[in-house]
Order: sequence, then C-alpha cells, then structure tokens
Amino acid sequence: MKTPFAFAAQTSSLHGRPSAACPRLFANANWSRGRRPAFRQSALQKAATLKAATIFAVAFSANVNASIPASASVSAAPAAALNVSTALNAPIALNAPAALNAPSAALKIFPAAVTAAPGEKVALSIPRDASVHSNDSSVARVGTDGTLLAISPGRAVLSFRRGEDYATVSVTVRRGAVSPAPSPALSYSKNNYANPLDAAVEKNLRALGLEPSPVCGDAEYLRRVCLDLMGALPPVEKTRAFLADTDPHKREKLTDWIFTRPEYADYWAMRWCDVLRVKSEFPSNLWPNAVQAYHAWLRAAMASNMRYDKMARTLLSTTGSNFREPPCNFYRATQRRTPAGLASAFALIFMGARLDCADCEEHPYQTWTHAQADGLAAFFTNVKYKKTDEWKEEIVYFAPAWNAYKPDGGHVAPPALPDGAAVTYSRTGARPQKLLADWLTAPGNPYFARHVANRYWCALFGRGITMPVDDVRPGNPPSNPELLDVLANKVVESGFDLRALLRFIVTSQTYQRSSATNETNAGDTQCFSHYVPRRLDAEVLADAIGTATGAYESFTSRIPEPFAMWPDDFHSVQNPDASVTSGFLETFGRPGRDTSYEVERDRNPSMAQALYLLDSGELARKLAKKDGVVRALAKTHGSDYRAFARECYLMLLTREPAGAELERVASHMQATSDKTKAAQDIVWALINTKEFLYKH
Repeated sequence: MKTPFAFAAQTSSLHGRPSAACPRLFANANWSRGRRPAFRQSALQKAATLKAATIFAVAFSANVNASIPASASVSAAPAAALNVSTALNAPIALNAPAALNAPSAALKIFPAAVTAAPGEKVALSIPRDASVHSNDSSVARVGTDGTLLAISPGRAVLSFRRGEDYATVSVTVRRGAVSPAPSPALSYSKNNYANPLDAAVEKNLRALGLEPSPVCGDAEYLRRVCLDLMGALPPVEKTRAFLADTDPHKREKLTDWIFTRPEYADYWAMRWCDVLRVKSEFPSNLWPNAVQAYHAWLRAAMASNMRYDKMARTLLSTTGSNFREPPCNFYRATQRRTPAGLASAFALIFMGARLDCADCEEHPYQTWTHAQADGLAAFFTNVKYKKTDEWKEEIVYFAPAWNAYKPDGGHVAPPALPDGAAVTYSRTGARPQKLLADWLTAPGNPYFARHVANRYWCALFGRGITMPVDDVRPGNPPSNPELLDVLANKVVESGFDLRALLRFIVTSQTYQRSSATNETNAGDTQCFSHYVPRRLDAEVLADAIGTATGAYESFTSRIPEPFAMWPDDFHSVQNPDASVTSGFLETFGRPGRDTSYEVERDRNPSMAQALYLLDSGELARKLAKKDGVVRALAKTHGSDYRAFARECYLMLLTREPAGAELERVASHMQATSDKTKAAQDIVWALINTKEFLYKH
C-alpha cells in the first residue's frame, strides 16, 4: 500500500535531466543551485496528530492516488527568401532551418538508419575512438558494447564524433512488427479530426504502432487546464458549475474564461520572466526597480494579448532608462554585455539555439559554427550602456554608427543571418536591430514561430516536440516534424497570437487525452499518445497549498536595499524576482533565472520535499492558521462531515469524493475528539497525495 511518502521514492522527472550538449552550459545552469540555502527543517508535528494523520493517509491513499493510473509515467538548406505564399488560406511556407556543421564523409556508421521494436538490439559499426550521444535516450541509446538498444516507441538521432568528424544515425522504434503499415488490431479514430494537430499526432502514432488513450473526464480536464493556463486551481464555485454544466462546448468556454482571469497574466508573465532572466542579482543584475518595471510590462503584455512578433520587436528595439522603458532590460539581463553575449541571448530566447556551443573547441555534438555565431554578434556592436545620477539607473542606447565586429580584435566578421540570407552592411545605414527584427518576425522565418510553438507545447505537455526546447540543431530534430509545422503555421496564420495558439492546443483531443494508458502506449514518453502526469511547479504548488490553508509563502530578499515587504496573501506566481525566494521554492526547484535554459526548473523529487510535506512544522502552522481555510471550513460545516469532505475534495482535487472516501473522512472526524485537528489531518493527507501534487 502506498503512503503519501512514497511519491518521492517512486517517481522521477518526466524525462530526467536533458543530456547536456555542452557540460559548461549546464554548469552555468546550476549557478543558483550552488548558492541554494539549506532548507530549514523544523521539529516534527505533535506525535498524536502525526500518528492519526499518517494512519488516515495510509488508509485512503490507494483510493485517492488511484485516479492517476499506476501504469502512467509519472515524473516530475539555407533560406534564400523570406516571402511566403500569399494564396488565400494556403499553408504558410515556413523555410527550413539552415544546416550547421554537416556530418563528415570521413566518419561512417553503418547502418545509417535503423528501424527496430522496443527491446531489440542492433549491431552498429562504430569506430573505437568515436563518442556517441542520443538526443532521446528514452527511445534509443548505445550500450557500452556498441550495440544500439531500442527502448520505447519514438524517434531518435544518434550523433557520433571522432575528432572534428561527425556522423548521425536516425532511429525509429516501432511497437510490433517492423513495418510502415499500422496494425489492423488498433482501434484508431474513424472520423476526420477538426483540429489538424490531432491528425498529425495520430499519423505518427499509427506509424509507430501506438493507440491513443481516450479523452479524459471533465474533472480531470478542469484541473489540468486551469493549472496549465493560469497556474492555479479553479475556485470551488467554478468547479461545481463546470461539472454540472451539460453544454457540449463547455471546455472551449472554460478556456476563454481562463484568458479573462488575472491569474492567466500572472502565470505567463512568470514563465516569460524565467526565459528573459528577470532577476535583481547575479548574473542579470537588473536590480529591484528594473525587475518590477520589466515584470509589470510583461504582465501587461500577457493581459492585453500582445502579439508575439510585436513583443519581440519591442524587446529588440527599445532604448532608454531601465526604470522607465522596461523592455530595454532585454539588453541588460545577461552576464556578458558584449556583442557575442547579446547574440547568444537573442538566439536562445527567440530561436532556441545555443550559440555558446560554437565556442567549445571540444564540443561533442553537431552544433552551430563560429561563423554563424560571429555573423549574428555583428548585429549588436552598436548596443551601449551609460549610468545616471539615479541609484542603479542605467541607460541603454544604440550608437549612431554600426561598427564592424572583430571577434578576435583582428579580422572583421561581417553580419550574417543564421539561415544564410544576405545582409547589406552599411556603417551609417539601417539600424541593425531593425534588420534583425524584420528577418526574425517574417512569416517564413525557419526558427521564430517554430520555437515559440515548441516552447508553449512543452509548457502544456511537460516535453517539447524538440527536446530540450532550447537546443535546436540538425542533430536534435523534432520527434514529429509535421506536428511542429502545424503549430508554427497556426502561430503565423493567427498573426502571432499566443492565446490562439494555447486555445488551439488545449481544445485538441491530444491535450485532452487521459493519463490512463493502454497496452500499446504505456511506455510512450515522446509521442503524446496519453497525458503524462508531472509534478506541479514550485510556485504553483506553493500557491495551491496556500489555497488549501489560507497561508501563502513568506518571502525574504537577499538584496539589502531598497527594503521590501510582501503582503501575507502574496502569491508565489506573482513574485517578479528570482532573487526574492523562500525555503519552499528553493526545495521544490524554482529556477534561478541564470541562463534561460528550461532545465533550470528542477522537477526532480527529493527527500527534502517528502520531509517537508510529511513532517515540516511550517506546513503544520499553515494548516493550523487561526483565520485560515481549514478552521473556517471546520466551523462552517460543523458536524456535517460529509459536506466538509466534499468541500475539501472540490478545493484540492477538483472533484467530488467517492462514497468510500466520504465514509473514511466521516469516520476519522467522528473518532477524533479535537475536530479542528481532525480537519487539519484530512487536508494534510490530501496535500500528500499524488492527485494533488501532480498535473494529471
């Protein structure tokens, strides 16, 4: 029988830590981890209360956790033209991403393409001195004996390197007989999908011999979409109304309702702050006033549904005071305020490309070239900074002359766009930021729409179509190129409307799939045949506990000036500054916002997390808060224990309790003399269930 404690021991992150394309990058990504303060463990709860709550939790955890199925995987060609087809309703002509340093003919691996079934081993001819990397080791990897091992259905690319020579092997792992024809025994949908992304997903599932899971129930969808789109549990009144609603279009209406909520703007501003490195201290060193201004601008952009192309143009073109012109902080939120450093930030944020890898002389995998990195850096030679008399104010400005870029102080690196498109350089001509923005936001750009579509898909599913989302290169292709094209076309056709992209995804059958698996897709981690549960992000979990108890996180600032205070009901998702933190957020993996890499957000379970949820005095104090939610519920419902149970389940789990759960709650309340303590036990036990801790 599983106890609430078991979740930490039995689960892992959704895909584990993405393999580092460059060890140096991930050393940088751990800057904040190295400075993470030790979590302050308090004394255990009183023995009687802890014993009663533990017995209660063990007694019904199997029932509560059963809604997350045991079988589910729980874890935490250069483009010459920018024009596209102008035919009415024609598909957007997205250009193909440019080739990087191409595989060398000097290194040959046989076979160059492999199709295998899960569990099958394939012998490869690999030179002894060649290194190997799989872009998705959950699908296929190479063992120590040089044999390829097919693990689960999906697609992977094996990259080999010997000296300066590269080679790749494409791997397709298909369930059942190795054949392009789907099994007639699989019961695929017979109708034409209204949403083209569903058709792209099912086409891939057919090719790999996977059958998708059915659509989830209303309670699951309500909880999932609220957590994914606004980072918060729905109000109990909304839950009751939604579950009672018989409108067949209520899920679409729910999505539109979420877009009107302030929590939606709060949550997506937080996610963009992660990407844009919004932080007072090292390495961004924005300082508090600029952080507040930058966050407020981003939140307003999310609330007003600013188009993504306009957002990018604004970030690239704004100059002025870091306090009064918030978007100019884009040029400040980086440790290296050099042309190379700014180009690296630009490529990572808007293209998902790691230009820093071009500086690694011994980089193990196919990556961007020095020429590409230097050509992009040449667009940022005119970015300058100057101080003012106001404390910590800084002016970002563009120098009148576009000076040539000399990466080593000698030869001149001419400006060049990443896709190879020609640029006319003139020292006194058009501002380079405008040229770059025009190229970036053109409908046919091979990176811009694809990357934001992949990033948003990853936010909703826990993994991107290209993984990691910030490592776009030929050696790391998308697992489903057709699906990524569908999403990118949607971005462009909608006029770069990110809300339209989110609506497009969350109203699809693919997003609405149950987390319950079937015989064919239980091992699928890549193809989106079912919803994969994952632990709530640190800020979202902190606020969910706050919703359950009425006690939110208390924040402390490491910055001595200016003196700052936060109200008691301040939500973690609303916190603009990664330098302002709490022990809970550090323990549950809030990113340090040092690098913009998605891997900074740590969803791996730990013993410290389990001990906090099971034993911490801080959680006990939240549950026992005098004017808190638990006391208020216990007082409101008095001896009507079943009504109390219904309220708790609707608030924390977004569903009605089953009959056996009602009886278990009532029995525990009746058997405990201190009814307030008994109510705290019940809420504590629900908080410790996987059904509460995970999106599912």
